[in-house]
Amino acid sequence: MTMICKCRNCGGSIEYTLGDPAGVCSACGAKQTIEPRDVYEQARSLAEEGSEDSLEQAMLLFRLIRGWQDADRQYISCRTRLGRMRWLVESARLKEEENRFETRLRRWRKIGTAALTALLLCIAVLTVVTLIPFVKYNRAAECFTAGEYERAAAAFQEMGDYRDSRVRVYLSAVELYKARRYEEALPFFVWLDGYLDNGYYLQKCQERLASQDAALPGGK
Repeated sequence: MTMICKCRNCGGSIEYTLGDPAGVCSACGAKQTIEPRDVYEQARSLAEEGSEDSLEQAMLLFRLIRGWQDADRQYISCRTRLGRMRWLVESARLKEEENRFETRLRRWRKIGTAALTALLLCIAVLTVVTLIPFVKYNRAAECFTAGEYERAAAAFQEMGDYRDSRVRVYLSAVELYKARRYEEALPFFVWLDGYLDNGYYLQKCQERLASQDAALPGGK
């Protein structure tokens, strides 16, 4: 570190190097030893600048003239100001980092919320499209196995073209026909409308029902 002081003879400039109290005037060539007052004034000037670098330099100069006038108090003042300045800078940095973290956190929350919503939507769609029909199909199949053919046919009919539901409606209706439950079987054969040999069973159901009506008292 160097410092520039005025020559006491001609007012020219003398450059002093830290650690070497002697300097030569660039104007008159006089060799002079730096005085504590010159160091003090240079240190005060640097302290008034108030930047981090100037405060550090001012502290260094005040330490060189410890005990001279209020140099020690000035040193403490510069150190306090420098510490506060660094604390404010660090606080601002931490605040900025906190803001960046909160921004990232909000972004992650939005992404997480969107991902969770998409997942729940997928689960809902999967449930409606796959799970619910699967459960209904199995229940209808259980009814068919238990001989509850009308309930089975109605359940399979409700499922439309899911898997082999149409075949199951046909088989259930045939079982109803075989059990001579023509009135229950007829609506399912009508719904099947030309499926496999459905027309044959439809006609037979109609004939059997007509015969039953004719056999009733007062029937034609």
